[in-house]
Amino acid sequence: MRSKQFRPLLLAILAVGVAPAALAIEPIPSTPGWRGFVLGGVGYTDVNSNLVAGNGLVEVGRPKVSSIFQDPRSDSAVHPIFTGEVNYTFESGWQAFFGTSLEDIVTLDSAAQLGVRREVGGLGALQAGMLLSAVPVEVWADPYAENVERETTDRDSRGLRLQWDRIMGTGAELTFSWRDVQIDDEQSGQGVVSVTCGADCQDLLRRSGDFYALNASWLFRLGEGRNHLVRPMLRYFRDDSEGAAVAGDGWRAQLSYAYATPGYTVVATGAFGQRNRDEANPLYGRHTDSNQSALELTYFYRLPIEGGRWQAVGGVLWGDDDSDVNFHDSEVTSMSLALMYRFGARTQQPEPQVDVLMDRKGE
Repeated sequence: MRSKQFRPLLLAILAVGVAPAALAIEPIPSTPGWRGFVLGGVGYTDVNSNLVAGNGLVEVGRPKVSSIFQDPRSDSAVHPIFTGEVNYTFESGWQAFFGTSLEDIVTLDSAAQLGVRREVGGLGALQAGMLLSAVPVEVWADPYAENVERETTDRDSRGLRLQWDRIMGTGAELTFSWRDVQIDDEQSGQGVVSVTCGADCQDLLRRSGDFYALNASWLFRLGEGRNHLVRPMLRYFRDDSEGAAVAGDGWRAQLSYAYATPGYTVVATGAFGQRNRDEANPLYGRHTDSNQSALELTYFYRLPIEGGRWQAVGGVLWGDDDSDVNFHDSEVTSMSLALMYRFGARTQQPEPQVDVLMDRKGE
């Protein structure tokens, strides 16, 4: 067993991603000053995948496959979890921020974001930010290399995220993101020996390129105390990778529910989606299209110290990517336990625990 870190994990493994129930820009305080949060803890993750290699801090996945027709094998680890965000609110009402969203603590492909946000009267809340690789994700240079120790290479990405929340005073939200993804040492197909994969074949497997996504969601607050939060979300994405067997598009439907009390909050999320490739994978002669599903349960408990600034956070995640080619199947089960501390000036006591969920989305 090797040390690893992660938990959309589903972006790199499943490309599904599960987001917190509220999925909103946190209301910007009326007073200037520094604010933010830090979160640290430990997790356990079990993965069945032939494609995952880890990130710049930790490793995951088995480096050797005997055949490109081999079913995925399990690998597990205990790993650290750490993330945070720091922001500063100006007297003008603008807020600048840098960090990683709460959702990204569960993703292998976590992205740091540097940006600004502001509430614009009846229009709602607007946010724009640059996406950067907080920790470069590691992938196999040639995931199909047979009967050798596969080498790792960095998968770097950078891009832009635009978000419009509480549109015209409603519960609607739109998020658009673009990323330029680059594989440092692309060797896909070069190490295959069971089938022939020449230059044309290898070109179809190239993973660098642009990735676009559009999310649309609506937040409903229900119950006498308006402490039941329900948010359905639809996501469309387009992968413009250089290799036509990798490129394609897909969609995801997601439903999140949160129950918030003064002492604790429970969040449950379920998602189902499909991913389609533009052309067949030349190694198999068929498309590696897939159905993707995920379930997540997270529990926030406000500790009775420092006015509720400290919270214990526990979570369980399961995800599955069922591909038309068994080699590309993936399944992940993850459990985590962490402490979160929210720092900075407060003008009023935040709404019970819902402020934890009102965070920027990861990809």
